[in-house]
Amino acid sequence: MNKGYPIILTAYVGWGLLPLYWALLSHVPPLEVLLHRMFWAVPFLILLVTLSARRRTQVTEAFKSWPEIKLLCVSSLFICANWGIFIWAVTNQRVVEASMGYFLTPFLNVLTGLLVFKERLNPVKIVAVGFAAAGVLYYILMVGIFPWVGLSLGISFAGYGLLRKKMATNAVPGLLIETLVLLPFTFGLILWLHHAGSALFLNLDRSTDLWLILAGPVTVIPLALFTAGARLLPMISIGVLFYITPTLMFLCGILILGETINPDKLVGFAGIWTGLVLFTYSLLKDDRQIGPEIT
Repeated sequence: MNKGYPIILTAYVGWGLLPLYWALLSHVPPLEVLLHRMFWAVPFLILLVTLSARRRTQVTEAFKSWPEIKLLCVSSLFICANWGIFIWAVTNQRVVEASMGYFLTPFLNVLTGLLVFKERLNPVKIVAVGFAAAGVLYYILMVGIFPWVGLSLGISFAGYGLLRKKMATNAVPGLLIETLVLLPFTFGLILWLHHAGSALFLNLDRSTDLWLILAGPVTVIPLALFTAGARLLPMISIGVLFYITPTLMFLCGILILGETINPDKLVGFAGIWTGLVLFTYSLLKDDRQIGPEIT
């Protein structure tokens, strides 16, 4: 079996189980968790970049290109927003809704393709998008709650993907630059929390300190595995297998974190899932017509 599959599956499972990790820090304000997630990711990213000549070269080339740095500055805001909203969702028991955002990501990518790249949809994909939109609309009308968490996560993740698609810098070197761009603000806010007496880091217990420090590696390791696996697999496999991540998030929310899902919410999700089935069918059909992809 292509060794890319176990590598990328490990990444997707790691992302899917992240709610359980952030749940360990639910007693810490989401802003402080986000700040430490970003701060402690930096040394781990520096290590990964230092160990690879290719990554070191990409970082150097990125800093030589002002257009590339500008894009990375914008993308840093998208990933920061995505991380922060997700941590808030876990703290406030909205993991099921958060999973919606990642189920919707393929459809948001389709809309991006339509609006930005002027791509066309085949009839099956049009129907798939219709089912997903109907599911979200039903959720809003029947549940009576606008799913801003899910939509914000989906939009920020799709927007981040769009920006990264326009860059030459790969995932790990790019994330290093993004976190470095925000590092002065991150460190400044951490100091401000300590000065204000509201910081829990170093002021509560050693286990909390450890979980906050490990938030960096926990963030970076799945990304590094994804990058390694993606180089070995066709894009169709990468896209279809990604559904493992929101599925695990959904199951973590219900089975482990004790969130409830009423019939109306389930019907809304069913519309999205039906759209995903059709969307996946269309992708697989297109892939068979094009032929095997050389990776």
